Amino acid sequence: MGKANILVSKIISFLFHPLLMPTYALIIMFNSNTHFSFMPFEAQRLIYILVFSTTFLIPVGIIPFLINLRIISNFSLEKSNERIIPLSITAVSYYFSYYILSRLPVSTLGFIQTMILGSLVLIILSLIITLKWKISAHLIGIGGLLASMFFYAIYFGANFIFLLIGVSLISGAVGYARLNLQVHSPAQVYFGFLTGFIGMFSILYIGL
Repeated sequence: MGKANILVSKIISFLFHPLLMPTYALIIMFNSNTHFSFMPFEAQRLIYILVFSTTFLIPVGIIPFLINLRIISNFSLEKSNERIIPLSITAVSYYFSYYILSRLPVSTLGFIQTMILGSLVLIILSLIITLKWKISAHLIGIGGLLASMFFYAIYFGANFIFLLIGVSLISGAVGYARLNLQVHSPAQVYFGFLTGFIGMFSILYIGL
């Protein structure tokens, strides 16, 4: 039973990795029956490719090189001091994503641009906090996703009640997984979630 719990916790941690949150948000928005759903398929595909590449593939793809250079020891980044360089590279990649999105000839991308900007701010906050304390990046990510969808529902009048309940339950599952793997303390998990939720909601409120 113990091994099964650990395996499930690892699967949850992988499926809801913080770098996947922007892509999950896009999937939700492009299937939300709001104006994003009616965006031409080619435009949607371009945004998917851009966001997934810059917010996931590039940051994750650089990890093997950092391991080979012995800057970090493994993919899990369990030590706080090993997170500094990967987080810095991730922040640059997210800024590149925001920069490109802001220059696409599509007039309806304001929410997506601001959400990516909010994600960038959360990464920088995580980097600053990591200098002194090991906050949960997973909970920052899922907290930011929940805040994005909550704000989206309010801003565009989307009927997201079941989605919000589902993401809330997933947030609890991610928190449990991180605690079960013993990579974070309860305080690091709770504070991570609050940082992600409050930080993202604030950026969206100010930026839109």
